[in-house]
Amino acid sequence: MDKQTILIIGAGPAGLTAGHLLSEKGFQVYIYEAHPELVGGLSKTVNHNGFSFDLGGHRFYTKAPEVADYWHRVLGDKFMKRGRLSRIYYNQKFFQYPLKLADVLQKLSWWTGLNFLLSYLKVKIFPLKNIVSFEDWVTANFGKGLYLAFFKSYTEKVWGRPCHEISKDWAAQRINNLNITKIITQFLKTLFGIKDKEVVKSLIDTFDYPEKGPGMLWQRVREQIEENGGKVYLGKEVSGIHLNKDKYKDENKEEWHLTFADGSEGIKGNHVISTCPLKHLLETLTPKIPSTLIGELPQISYRDFLTVVLMFKKKESFPDNWIYIHDNRVKVARIQNYKNWSPHMVPSDEYTSYGLEFFCQKNDELWSMSDNELRELAIKEVRLIGLPFSEEELDSKVIRIPFAYPVYDHDHQTRSLKIREALKSYPNLHLIGRNGMHRYNNQDHSIKTAMLVVENICLGHQRFDPWKVNQDAIYLEEVIEEKSSVK
Repeated sequence: MDKQTILIIGAGPAGLTAGHLLSEKGFQVYIYEAHPELVGGLSKTVNHNGFSFDLGGHRFYTKAPEVADYWHRVLGDKFMKRGRLSRIYYNQKFFQYPLKLADVLQKLSWWTGLNFLLSYLKVKIFPLKNIVSFEDWVTANFGKGLYLAFFKSYTEKVWGRPCHEISKDWAAQRINNLNITKIITQFLKTLFGIKDKEVVKSLIDTFDYPEKGPGMLWQRVREQIEENGGKVYLGKEVSGIHLNKDKYKDENKEEWHLTFADGSEGIKGNHVISTCPLKHLLETLTPKIPSTLIGELPQISYRDFLTVVLMFKKKESFPDNWIYIHDNRVKVARIQNYKNWSPHMVPSDEYTSYGLEFFCQKNDELWSMSDNELRELAIKEVRLIGLPFSEEELDSKVIRIPFAYPVYDHDHQTRSLKIREALKSYPNLHLIGRNGMHRYNNQDHSIKTAMLVVENICLGHQRFDPWKVNQDAIYLEEVIEEKSSVK
């Protein structure tokens, strides 16, 4: 049969990867992105007066060789090998992250260190029986002492809610493969020069990074899609996702189409691949989702954030890629040092730029502050923490990011299963990426979900399950069903 037409919502890593791979295979691809200027989604790179900013910080590492092969195939020798350094600012001291035993003991009193150890032993001797929340999970794996010191305040600042209201699923994804036993084991192996056979992802010391930020990769992907005959449209916010189910008897017919906030209507297609926020998808689908799911929509929520970038003339800066701020004196949660990601992110080594990340909700007090108010807040907090800073040639830029993080409440898993089951009645609708699946995927996981959906479209049936792509990067490409592929 003739190659089918694919409609893709969102030009982030997942949407662009899917569009790129399908366009290489001869499919007609149309990608619609709401941002008026840039592709890359949360992995876009913003440029301003010779400075470049990575929104959130994106290390290029993965356990999936096909993902690494993909981005290196696209960008070639434009990657740099970078050293990883992230620390936690706590009790007005800097602690290495991931936590290292010797570092913690050196910078805290032995009494505090003993309290950490005893609280850890307590949960191992008397394990928690009912683990449902983030607080339960971290306490069960690290002990109460380390939970209170290194997890509670930062996590509540990020999510804007108590840790006992956050699902354990988020902790299991984000703090996987690491517990006190592994910290102690890693410490002893380092002490005696013993090399690990398997590198735990949370302990990786180096990573690849594009010279001018991750947006450099995604802009090149966009160019290649268009070279292959595909189309990438910017400033196209999807307002309606429509399926003519009455006529959808022959899957070769083009019965999907999109409508947009500007009043326009898109071309018809055989498949829709969605990376837009799941809540928005469910609200704009036609035919409407089952009434049993409509009541679930208010429970699907997101955490937004904004970055205040300070650019100034000063060679000295802190050595980290970023710092996690565990300090209730300030509102900032994380601070990026962009030239430690790549020296090409600043005009020259004489300049420095910091990205102060504030987690908030759209239209709350922080979000609604003026750019100048946010600039003054950022300067005040940089000085309070004591980071190298100068107001010489000072410039600033505020970047607001809605729908940055899908929230995991206690009903997250049950709700997700209901939604996935209901969407089976919409032929050739595919969900990929972080927001598309409402899962806290890293960039490499989002890419992998796209790869699996591309395989399914090429086969003509759903053989691989993108929902099996998990935070641990153990990609279980389970065969869902064996059918002959469409020819």
